[in-house]
Amino acid sequence: MKATLLLLLTVSALGSTALSAADAATKRIDELLAKGWQKHDVQPNALVNDEVFLRRAYLTVVGRIPTLEEARCFLAYQDPAKREKLIDKLLASEGYVHHFFNYWADVLRAQSQGVADSTTAQNYLNFLRQSLRDNKPYDQLTRELVSSEGACFENGAIGYYMRDRGMPLDNLSNTTRVFLGTRMECAQCHNHPFDKWTQKQFYEMAAFTQNMTASAYRSPGADEVQKLIRQDKSLDKETQDLMKQAITEVTRPLRDTLVVQNKNSLRLPHDYKYPDAKPKDVVEASVMFGKSVSLTKDTNKIQVFSEWLASKENPRFTTVIVNRLWKKVFGLGLIEPVDELMDGSVAANPELEAFLERQMVAMKYDMKAFLKMLLNTQTFGRASTREVGLGEPYYFQGPVFHRMSSEQAWDSLVTLVNPEPDESNWTSREREKRELENRKRLAELLDKTEGSLLFEAAAQVAVAMREQNKGFDQLRKELDEARAKDDKERAKDIQRRLGMSQKILRQEVSRCFYEAAKKSNNKEVQDKLKEISGDGPMEMAMMNLMESAQVAAKDMPLEGESEAGIRRDAEKLGIKDKKSLASYEKYRQSLHQSWSRAAELPSPAPRGHFLREFGQSDRDVIENASDEASVPQALAMLNGSLLTQVTGGWSVLSMNLRQAKTDDEKIETLFLTLFSRQPTTKEREVMHQRLESYASNKNLWEDIALAALSTQQFLFIQ
Repeated sequence: MKATLLLLLTVSALGSTALSAADAATKRIDELLAKGWQKHDVQPNALVNDEVFLRRAYLTVVGRIPTLEEARCFLAYQDPAKREKLIDKLLASEGYVHHFFNYWADVLRAQSQGVADSTTAQNYLNFLRQSLRDNKPYDQLTRELVSSEGACFENGAIGYYMRDRGMPLDNLSNTTRVFLGTRMECAQCHNHPFDKWTQKQFYEMAAFTQNMTASAYRSPGADEVQKLIRQDKSLDKETQDLMKQAITEVTRPLRDTLVVQNKNSLRLPHDYKYPDAKPKDVVEASVMFGKSVSLTKDTNKIQVFSEWLASKENPRFTTVIVNRLWKKVFGLGLIEPVDELMDGSVAANPELEAFLERQMVAMKYDMKAFLKMLLNTQTFGRASTREVGLGEPYYFQGPVFHRMSSEQAWDSLVTLVNPEPDESNWTSREREKRELENRKRLAELLDKTEGSLLFEAAAQVAVAMREQNKGFDQLRKELDEARAKDDKERAKDIQRRLGMSQKILRQEVSRCFYEAAKKSNNKEVQDKLKEISGDGPMEMAMMNLMESAQVAAKDMPLEGESEAGIRRDAEKLGIKDKKSLASYEKYRQSLHQSWSRAAELPSPAPRGHFLREFGQSDRDVIENASDEASVPQALAMLNGSLLTQVTGGWSVLSMNLRQAKTDDEKIETLFLTLFSRQPTTKEREVMHQRLESYASNKNLWEDIALAALSTQQFLFIQ
């Protein structure tokens, strides 16, 4: 007990020292802003109350509104330091991971589908999630992304290069824009018309990264088979092609899972027209500004480039991340646009910009520590500025008033439906985990199985393919005839038979290569086979490694506290009979699939989803989200099917209202749940008038809640 007390006292003492340093930096930011206000003759906005601060802090840090319980706890808490403690709590939460994942996925154009729906795409997203969860320093994260190579099973960061597969010059343009705030895409084809960069400088930069090649997984065994097929003169051309197709079929699940450096030289384009070089000249790698780098014949160019890029001595690297995080907190960058810096770019407050850059370096690029410093400023606690003219200077008298992003709006709706709004999408995460394990096992089997055995399996599959191709050709001919006669039933039956034939072929591929592996003299192969075989038929063993994993929500393990929480919520809803209770438990167990945070859903969401209607980025280009209003958005808020689920009988919002006994309690509950504040006297009067006027309406509270959700108060961040 004494040892525990001593430890707590020690931690407390260390914490107070750290807080003093942080407080000094926070205070200095406010002082530098005040200096700017005085210089430009502007007045700071008034300080906000706890209600406004609470909602703003939640939406800024974790990307959703607070729950009713969270709002009540904070507003009732009397500690003078409660705002600072709230910020600490939010930065340490999983909600922070969700919210900033959305941001970085937009910046890095990370998509669930990736290239050809590869395993790499999902592992790349999980790499970003875990990096945020671990609070990985920003410079380290940058280096890991830009220097990434190898297989996705060991390094999810290779998704950075897989995203631009086959487009190395575009990848370099994206790299300089994201990490250096420098737009070089114009210089890819000619000297930049508005900046100083030349086409040659672009190619000199691209010479560092253009050899990062994204490809299918390279199995030594599969490579040896291809060689054996070419060397075997007894094989006719058709058999060779079928055997190669067999190898392609078994390795298909491993497509787009590898990034390697090749040794090719980069040359200027054939139409290069400037006097400093000739068309098709070999280009030597060289950095565009900052400290020069030394290269030798044996230099790992991508490592050197990543070190230069993420160096504190790089004149733009720190500037960009400072401006990105400042904009996340206050709504605008000190330098705008944040990703179009030029030599003549000037910050709204140059002295503050320089101070923040020094702080970022001193903090060793700790993004949470930097955000904490900004969030604890008095300026973050000031009223927002309603209008900032386009192109006009802004001196940050307070944060900028703006609409929620699509993800913030969706995640806030999730908070009104799901009692555990920050829970992970267990079904998706578990499926990804299983598929990654399966693909890795498949790669390891192909790595270790002798090439001669794989050759034998490919020959067996080729025989089966030759026979099945005849059947495929006949079925396709019959399908064309059925479609020509508009015989839909017959066409549907033929398509079913085609699908069944393809499934049989996949089973044959699995069986033949499984049998080949069983003959291996490699102990590691035999151990892997034991892992995957189980009690099922052997033709399904390897096929399970090749197919998409199946995971059902009902299989989600419920820990004691989660199960107890579901029971408590059922009691609040008045659910007592066994049938209704079982139905509610099933509903709660599957809730994470449809009502998860945006970061836990397909990235980006499918077209037509609420997220896309409200401007979520398609992630085809950097930060392509929109906050423009539209008619589909209005329709979604007024009569969209999703909103009826928000006010449905088992939603959190409905549960909150059901527990309130009187009309006054319901009014207070509604305002605290949606707006994180108490209603004003006038609002109470208006609400009572409406309740009296529409007393006969059985769905009155649902209608009131839907109307409130469509207001500016709900959709905007004050």
